[in-house]
Amino acid sequence: MFLTCRFLIYLFRIFLRTFSEDAMKPFKQEQLQELLTYYESIRESGGQELLIALLREIQALCGCVPPDAQAAAATAMKTAPAAVAALVKRLPGLNAAPYAHRIVVCTGPRCAAKGGAAVLKAFEEALGVKAGQVTDDGRFLLDTQNCLKQCGSAPNTRIDGDLFKQVAPALVPDILARYP
Repeated sequence: MFLTCRFLIYLFRIFLRTFSEDAMKPFKQEQLQELLTYYESIRESGGQELLIALLREIQALCGCVPPDAQAAAATAMKTAPAAVAALVKRLPGLNAAPYAHRIVVCTGPRCAAKGGAAVLKAFEEALGVKAGQVTDDGRFLLDTQNCLKQCGSAPNTRIDGDLFKQVAPALVPDILARYP
């Protein structure tokens, strides 16, 4: 039942991405421009919190904060595009590209000592992306985190909140197969 629900959610996300993008693009562009205009008008009343609020609204509207929207937000808020990109990368819940599943490989000292780098490399090879990137099909975002706070069972990986303990590189294909 659990896998069926995940699969249906995955299919729904693909449907939304493929069908509604073209039909909704003019509407989204108009709403995005309204957001940018509004936040630009109140820019002086807030600092970084206002920028974060704008980015969260863009995420809610578009499903992610794509690079062109990041650049527009930076211009509207009169801040450096690199600062906006850093916020999108570092803040939980903000994504630069849409994806179905987030893979987080622990790179903390204990996981690293027990083969965490090899696990990360196995995920990179299996997915064809480097850490911080989304696969071409939009299924996976591969990310790293300094510590997942499960050091006794290192190396660890988390996918959509599911924790995988004592992950070996040979287990990576089986783990990925659980997430359609």
